[in-house]
Amino acid sequence: MDKKIIKKVLEALNHRVKSSYAIFSDNEYKAAQIDKNNFHIIDELKTDNKVAFIDGGNAEIIGASNFSLQLIRCCYVLYKSKRLKLEKKEFYALVTAEIKGEKVVYKTETFGGFDNLIFNSEDETLKEGVNRANISKIGDVIRRFSELKMASELASRLDQKDIIVLDGDLKVSFTDEIKYFNDLYNQGKEKNVFIAAIAKTSRVFTDSGDSLIVALDEISPKNCWYYYPVVEINNKKHEADMFIVKLHERSNYIFKLEVYKGVQCQINELLSILKHNSSDPVFLGYPYGLVEADRYARVSNEEIEYLRTTITAEIGKDWSRLGKYVNTLNAHNILDNIR
Repeated sequence: MDKKIIKKVLEALNHRVKSSYAIFSDNEYKAAQIDKNNFHIIDELKTDNKVAFIDGGNAEIIGASNFSLQLIRCCYVLYKSKRLKLEKKEFYALVTAEIKGEKVVYKTETFGGFDNLIFNSEDETLKEGVNRANISKIGDVIRRFSELKMASELASRLDQKDIIVLDGDLKVSFTDEIKYFNDLYNQGKEKNVFIAAIAKTSRVFTDSGDSLIVALDEISPKNCWYYYPVVEINNKKHEADMFIVKLHERSNYIFKLEVYKGVQCQINELLSILKHNSSDPVFLGYPYGLVEADRYARVSNEEIEYLRTTITAEIGKDWSRLGKYVNTLNAHNILDNIR
C-alpha cells in the first residue's frame, strides 16, 4: 500500500478537536456535556445475585431470492461466582416470499421455535437502502426475537435482583420487536430482575466527529470505571439508561452498557458483578459469560456445509429444479472460489 495513504489516515486521526458532547439521531436524545466528573470508580461489592448472559446465532443453510432456510440458535449461561448452568435452544426457520394483495411478504414457518410470522418486504426497518428487504435478513430478525423470548422466559424463573445481560443494546430496531421487549420488561418488573445489554461495537460520535469511546478514553482514569450520564433518552422504543464502561484496568476495550430503567437497578452491584466476570485473558475486560454464550450460540461454517450437503442428498433428483433458484444468487460464490 502506498505510504501516502497511511500518512493520510494518520493525519485524519490526529486532526481532532476537543469533544463536548455525544451526537444522537433525534431530539428524543438529550446528550450530557462531556465532563471528567462523570467518571465513577467501579467498587468491589459482595453480592449473591445471579447473572444470565444471552446471545444468539444464525446462518442460512440454503436460499435464493424467494426463500431462505436458516438455523437459529440461542444460548444462555448462568453465573453466580462460577458457572451454574448453560442451556441452548435451536430450531429451523423457513422463510418464503408470497404475494399478498400488491405486496411481497415474507412468511416464516419455524420448526420448534415461534408461531408463524409475516414480514413486509418493504418494511423500512428491514429494507436495504431503497431496495426491498433481502429475504435472508429475516433470519437475523428471528434470531433477535428468539434472544428476547429466551430472556423473558428466563426472567420468570430468576430471583429478585438477579440480572440478565443481552448482547447488543435495548433499542427496538425492527417492526414487532417491541412486543418481545415488552414481554421481557413486564417479567423484569414482576420479578424485580435487572435487564442490561452490552454492545461489542459502538458508532456513537461526538460533536467534533470523534468516536465517543475514544474521546472518553483520552480523558479517563487508569483503573476500572463507568461513565454516566451520557444522554437522557426519552424514546419509548429505547427505555434505557446508557453507560460507558471499562471493566478491567488492563483492557484495551471500552463498551457501551444499557440498563432498562423500568426496574430500579443498583448500578454499583451490577457493574461489580460484570467486572468480576471480565477478568479472563481470552477477552480481558469483556464478560466471559457473553464469550461463552457467543461460542455456544454461534453457527459454524462446518455445520452449515454439513446441513447443506445433507439437504442436497435428501432432495436428490429434485435438486435440478431447486438449483435453478439457488443459482440466481450464488454467482459471487463461484468467482470467490476461482484460484
